[in-house]
Amino acid sequence: MTTAVIRNFKEVIESRDINRMSKELYDFLTLYCGFIAHYDINGFKATYRRPLDFAEVFIKHFDREHPYYSGVYACHQTPYKEMGLTKADIKREFERIVDLLKDQISRWAKEELRKERYALYIKLKEEFEGSDRHGLPCDQN
Repeated sequence: MTTAVIRNFKEVIESRDINRMSKELYDFLTLYCGFIAHYDINGFKATYRRPLDFAEVFIKHFDREHPYYSGVYACHQTPYKEMGLTKADIKREFERIVDLLKDQISRWAKEELRKERYALYIKLKEEFEGSDRHGLPCDQN
């Protein structure tokens, strides 16, 4: 049995796009998964939007091998809405989804960071290509 909150979590993780997060998922994450609210859903999304923050902070809340891991507690054994699933069931499904994709997401985040740094390198290279050794444009010597 799957719920809208599980489907939305899977969509966010698979697409690596925190902007796809619904209000229901945001509420579940802040109430039961150890996340702070970051003022509101927009602040939350802004916090985890960058690939490295998504990979190194956001998904680590569901990685049993990481200190950010938000475990399953006795209070999570209660039903979530009228879905037939407990909060613990949902959290375990989140963990399963992350476990399947965490290595792939980590590689993606590192590649995105490399692309970002390379683009910055190219921009700086273009800015300084016409300069002499002292960083001054050649026509100002």
